[in-house]
Parts: sequence; structure tokens; C-alpha cells
Amino acid sequence: MKNMKKNKEIQIRMEEKKRILQGQEYEVTELYIGKKKIGEILAYGVKDFQAFMDDEAIGSNKTFELAVEAIIRQWNLHE
Repeated sequence: MKNMKKNKEIQIRMEEKKRILQGQEYEVTELYIGKKKIGEILAYGVKDFQAFMDDEAIGSNKTFELAVEAIIRQWNLHE
């Protein structure tokens, strides 16, 4: 039988911030694991949530939850 890696529970903390981009104020949610910021979600509109990692856009999502999943998926690939 092969050794299987166990899935670890990961606590993700979210912080809400306001950020002004090109003269307009947006709501930004920062995602943290421990003290390390792993990504940000910028709410452009009702169904437009941009996901960012290290200031690089990783895609647009129709819901906040999908944007969170996209960041976690990318983070898992790089860890």
C-alpha cells in the first residue's frame, strides 16, 4: 500500500479593507494563513470578484466563494 498524504486542516483568516484604485473606493478582502497573506479579493461588482496573489491577477469569479477557492487552489499548487 502506498503512503498517502493526510489532508491538514488550514485556518484561513479574512480581513476587510477599503482601497482606492483609480480614484474609486473598493472593498478588498485579504486572506491570511497564519501571519502570511496568501491573496486578496477585490469586489468590483455584484458578480465580479477579482482574485489576486502577490499583486498578480489570477482571475475573475462570479461569487466571493469561488474567488476564495481560486486563491486556495493556487496557494496549494505553490506550497
